[in-house]
Amino acid sequence: MKRKLLPFAIAAAVAVPGVALADATIYGKLNVSVRNVDSGDTDTWELESHASRLGFKGDAELDYGLTAIYQMEYEISPDQEDGGESDDVFKQRDIFVGLKGGFGTIKLGNMDTPLKKAQGKVDLFSDVVDMNILLDGENRQDNAINYTSPKFADLFTINTMIEVGDGATDADGNERDGIAEGTSIAIMAGDKKYKKQPFYAALAYDNDLTENKGISTIRAVAGYKLNDLTLGALYQQSEGELDSNEDYDDDGFLVSAAYKIDKITLKGQYISSDQSEDAKGSIKGEGGELFTLGVDYKLGKKTKTYVYYADGENDGDAELTAYGLGLEHKF
Repeated sequence: MKRKLLPFAIAAAVAVPGVALADATIYGKLNVSVRNVDSGDTDTWELESHASRLGFKGDAELDYGLTAIYQMEYEISPDQEDGGESDDVFKQRDIFVGLKGGFGTIKLGNMDTPLKKAQGKVDLFSDVVDMNILLDGENRQDNAINYTSPKFADLFTINTMIEVGDGATDADGNERDGIAEGTSIAIMAGDKKYKKQPFYAALAYDNDLTENKGISTIRAVAGYKLNDLTLGALYQQSEGELDSNEDYDDDGFLVSAAYKIDKITLKGQYISSDQSEDAKGSIKGEGGELFTLGVDYKLGKKTKTYVYYADGENDGDAELTAYGLGLEHKF
């Protein structure tokens, strides 16, 4: 469906819920901040949306103990770039159809890789000052087949993904036409929300996905909750060859801590990376470091306001400073 037609389809679905939304749940969130970004060259005030989204998901019981599942999630833009109109009001996020049963869950479509999901909740400023500024692996892969195992001993889960080539090109410009051109796998233990267990751990590996051509990444994650204090850590290594035929190598890590005091949560996070100069997503294209502090205040069960301050620099001595005030509401 063309993006310009999508708003009309959504409006029609909401207007006729008995027909279009018989088994669907509508969900989403709006996360918008007023922020100042100083890159050294420019000092700008912005109204910024941080991965605000609208989604539809549901399931249906089938024969043989199976359940059909589906999800259609789109990023939405409450703000407009440069004050003008945009055709990208809706951008694809996780969109898939699948089957669930005693064997686990199989999904077909466009979705976050197991390595990306392995981060759990250790990135305390996800979407606002996201760790993908300095670290590889935060990929959403299309043409994907994903399998998630049942939970073993109420503790371990295995999550795997293979990419169907579908004519995409690899880092050398060759056409991908196989069934498993790129792969991603993660073994996760504990509870990333720290509700059933006070700890979370994961080990994950990506190899040569189209969204990260020619790069292999291994990631280790750990988190622990002790009363009102939550600690998190992530370490990863990436290596391979970029489209420019340059060798690529990156060691990076993240440490985070959050402390809850009634409705207030104090947060701090540090990220370091020696990412190669040509890599995507880094501060002006090189590795470096980024330190972020923030305070969340819970206004209600699904609403919070927050302030944050981030300061970073890359290996080329470029600097980035940002601070802002935001509001997030989930529905």
